[in-house]
Amino acid sequence: MNIVGLDIGYGFTKISDGARQAIFPSVGGDVVQADFDNDLVKAGSGRTITLDGRDWFYGDHAKKHSRNLLALFARERTEQRDLMRLLFYAATVELGVSGQVSLCTGLPVDWFADKDDVETLFRGPHVFAVDGQSRTVFVDQVAVIPQPFGSFFDAILGDHGELLDAGLARSKVGILDVGTFTCDLALSDGLEYVAKNSGSKTVAISNVWRQVRDGIKARYGLEYELHQVDNIIRNGQTITVRGQERSVADLVKPAVDALAQQVLAFARDRWGRAGDFKRIILTGGGAYYIAPAVKQVYPHTLTLATPHAGNLRGFRKYAVRKFGQ
Repeated sequence: MNIVGLDIGYGFTKISDGARQAIFPSVGGDVVQADFDNDLVKAGSGRTITLDGRDWFYGDHAKKHSRNLLALFARERTEQRDLMRLLFYAATVELGVSGQVSLCTGLPVDWFADKDDVETLFRGPHVFAVDGQSRTVFVDQVAVIPQPFGSFFDAILGDHGELLDAGLARSKVGILDVGTFTCDLALSDGLEYVAKNSGSKTVAISNVWRQVRDGIKARYGLEYELHQVDNIIRNGQTITVRGQERSVADLVKPAVDALAQQVLAFARDRWGRAGDFKRIILTGGGAYYIAPAVKQVYPHTLTLATPHAGNLRGFRKYAVRKFGQ
């Protein structure tokens, strides 16, 4: 039996079985036949998934070649059943998983009421084709938890699902998850999920990307996709303009500062000073951007290692604890 953590986010889909991990953009698109192929391109670099008689590209290959893209937006993610299934199938393909699977995944806090629909979507047999070859995945067990609790479980559980930090588990802990398109807050008090001090808000990393993208366009007349702006910010904050390297750091800093203030305003609204919290766990890709600002306000903040994968690791650890022998 394969036990996996599955994180289908608005920006990226991630899957892990503990030993391996795969990540790709959460998009699907129509299949476009290439007019020209050459032997310098790696064979098999773009897989085609056939779902209910329809062919799809996914991830980076869809972004590059598909004319019509589908992406997850807001609560519609639970209604876009075909795309959710496609991303799940693609994740199993990327990880090399087939046969019997038990999984744990998550939903944003404000949409956790949809968990039964998600469980129904994943549970049972799934038959699809990859590059014309039939493939079967049977999901026998599903757990759906509030998204930020993945990072909480990552902090308190070991790789085999064992409890490593009983003190933190028994305490009051806030989880601040800053993702691609949403920010989620969750409160655990003695391992109990406290809904009234939890919530979701559409304030996230994409706010920074959009502001920097618009600034680059206004200054240099260059247009970038949001994922390209992310690469620019992470890799030196420079762009090439007519053969010359130009810094955009002066565009990045005010955008990051604005994001930090919006996230902190949301946290203060739900948690106040969080004076009686044992820890605040900062996770999600936004942690790379705003950790210093959060720690200034909440000095008892713990930033997870590689925070963009914190929820994924926790999903898998919880699945092992719940479903493992």
